[in-house]
Amino acid sequence: MGTRRRAVLVGLGVFFVAVAALTRFYAMPALATAPEGQVAHTVSVGSDATIFSVADLKEKTGVRLEARRTVRGDVAAAEKISTALHRKVVVYDTAVVTDDSRNYHFPKNASETADLPLSFVQERVVLDARTGEAVRWNPSGGDNSGEYITTTLAKADRLRPDPNSALFKGHEGLVLKFPFATKKTTYRFWDTTLRKAFPIHYKSEATLDGLKVYVFEQNIPRQEVPLAKPLLVPGKLVGQPGKASVPVQRTYENTRTLWIEPVTGAIIKGKEQQLATIAYNGEDKLTATQVSIEYDDATVRKNVAGATENNVAEGGYKSKAAQLHLIGFWIPLGTLLCGVLALGAIVRRPRRGTDGEVQ
Repeated sequence: MGTRRRAVLVGLGVFFVAVAALTRFYAMPALATAPEGQVAHTVSVGSDATIFSVADLKEKTGVRLEARRTVRGDVAAAEKISTALHRKVVVYDTAVVTDDSRNYHFPKNASETADLPLSFVQERVVLDARTGEAVRWNPSGGDNSGEYITTTLAKADRLRPDPNSALFKGHEGLVLKFPFATKKTTYRFWDTTLRKAFPIHYKSEATLDGLKVYVFEQNIPRQEVPLAKPLLVPGKLVGQPGKASVPVQRTYENTRTLWIEPVTGAIIKGKEQQLATIAYNGEDKLTATQVSIEYDDATVRKNVAGATENNVAEGGYKSKAAQLHLIGFWIPLGTLLCGVLALGAIVRRPRRGTDGEVQ
């Protein structure tokens, strides 16, 4: 082998091995981060729910519930907190509105309480951009970039993390997504109602609209919901007709199933089987909510194939996963093989036959 040819092979071998290493250990980690400015909308529907009507003071059955979630990234806050913590984080503001009307909109006048939704939860979460794990960030001195949770639109009602509080100690576990390269294992996933994380277990593989997903299930046993102030109801509703009002407890249990795209860690579909009751002296008296609610077909299709909503591209995790898999696996593997073959050609020695001739 000539010196020039040997030098070319050495150069090609080193180049391909370097490309493999850079792609796998630099480009892939840089790309496998949650987007700071993400915008996402999901719609979940429960077609045969039982709810307690506050207006009518009675249970209503056969109710169609619709829960709409909006997620918006705060780029400025993410950059500020990432710099302060010396780690890559994203900051998302989320709002979930649940009502028995389609395409619910808040009333323009907050005093129109009869037109408020059945349920409303707003949160700000700080997440590790790679793992999806909640990150504590609760600055002082009037800095409002920290995490919070609230069930009203009034800023004064926002609960900030307090390690001594029974209402909100701070976000924990996974909240809006799973880690990139999700494993078939057990994680901890956030429950907004109880405001703490519970184990969520890998169950199986499945396919949604041609996309391979991992199915995880979380079982939250019945327990009381922490309340900011006593919950009072007319005594006649809980078997105490002689009392104008009595303090009651609110209980909650849930079985949550999530379908996760494993490369990106994105939630493609979610389903919850919730039961909330009103209990008196530890005994259930009324059904507050009983529903099996899950992402509608349009949300699942958008998450898989992608769609544009309000001129913003959302979802499309099938193509995003394919791109990351290409960059994180096939390109490093292909270039590494090319590098090994090039370097192997240099060290390969010619064999001589029995007559002494080179073969």
